[in-house]
Amino acid sequence: MTVVDAPELAIPSPNALRASDPSRDVRDRIAEESGIVEAADKIWFHKLAAAVIDAGRCVRCGTCVAACPSSSIGLGTDGLPTLVRMCTGCSSCWDFCPLAGLRAERLQRLCAGESSDDLGPLLAAYEVRAKDRPPHAQDGGAVTALLTALLEQGYLDGVLLSHKHGPLRGATVLATCVEEIRQGAGSVYDQSYPLAKIALGLPKGIERIALVGTPCQVTGLRALQRYPWRYRRAPVEQVVLAIALFCTRSFDPQRLTIELVRRGLDLERTARVDIREGTFRAYDAAGEAIFETKVSRLSPAALAGCDECADFTGVLADIAAGNAGSRRGATTVLIRTERGREAWEQAAASLEARPLTDLSAVAALAARNRERAARSSCRGLDAGRELWVSYTAYLQAALGSERGLVAPPRHRSHHYTVAC
Repeated sequence: MTVVDAPELAIPSPNALRASDPSRDVRDRIAEESGIVEAADKIWFHKLAAAVIDAGRCVRCGTCVAACPSSSIGLGTDGLPTLVRMCTGCSSCWDFCPLAGLRAERLQRLCAGESSDDLGPLLAAYEVRAKDRPPHAQDGGAVTALLTALLEQGYLDGVLLSHKHGPLRGATVLATCVEEIRQGAGSVYDQSYPLAKIALGLPKGIERIALVGTPCQVTGLRALQRYPWRYRRAPVEQVVLAIALFCTRSFDPQRLTIELVRRGLDLERTARVDIREGTFRAYDAAGEAIFETKVSRLSPAALAGCDECADFTGVLADIAAGNAGSRRGATTVLIRTERGREAWEQAAASLEARPLTDLSAVAALAARNRERAARSSCRGLDAGRELWVSYTAYLQAALGSERGLVAPPRHRSHHYTVAC
């Protein structure tokens, strides 16, 4: 693991630190003027908003929604986490956010050991094609075929995955039949908050589900599973299989639409999109490429928080998949855990696979992600440091950095403000 410490800063006094806090509001003033100061680093939702959500760093994983024991956090009209009822100040939203209080690289070390510093735990690697590849599937269609087989055999009752709403937007659904899984085939680079979906609970009779998501979403899931709390309502223990999709970054669909149309993409002709070897391509309904551009040119539409993620391959997943390292029309599949191997063996009859021995392309992209995260994180990367980062420690590290905090808008914490 690359170790990059945060820049050396002069440590301000507690009073100066509080005064510089953009999230400072009426409750802080009441505490100071009454002489009854709250417990150190008791964190209300508006502090997460100041440091992550309204600072433009939210990666839209939904962990804060799933972590909240009082179901106080939902999604606002702007598509970002927002209070929908009174915050209790339990600090869970901060503690489990991979961009705030959760040091993801430390969690990976705790769960996966030293192997998390490289490509993660690896029991086997394959180049895979589905025997019955769904239309518009990404690469070899391996993930769709695997999940379909597991559902048909009763290994799973459902799958949390994204359905495309047009080529650039997605929405998380709980697929409980083969057709719904096949509708999720293909890539969509919209995060769509899968952990927020599970926070709503599962229908009766749905006991074992899989989650298909990006590495940050799997990290949030594993944190919630490793540190359960009886007051938390999200049934994360019922996720028995986590499949991570290789990811360098995701996009804001509205900004991405603007960037692509500005560069000449005809959205009406676009049936699907994908990213391979640093190039964004769009295809029509016949599968013909109609547009391409370098992913780097779309940076204005990317989620800024993705720059701070060091995990390209989803090291905490049971199975990871992507196109890096495989030939066109095939999927690279990494089996990470015994549960992942069990699922793989259960579905093997629906897949054509050959062992993959050269993972150098995957390793190179993983190293690039770690280097970018090390440069971008104001608190630095170090898997040997504490798992939980306090708000005070974060505020101190962020002072003077490009990852500074901002005052959240009034609507973000409306219920909090009214109660005060």
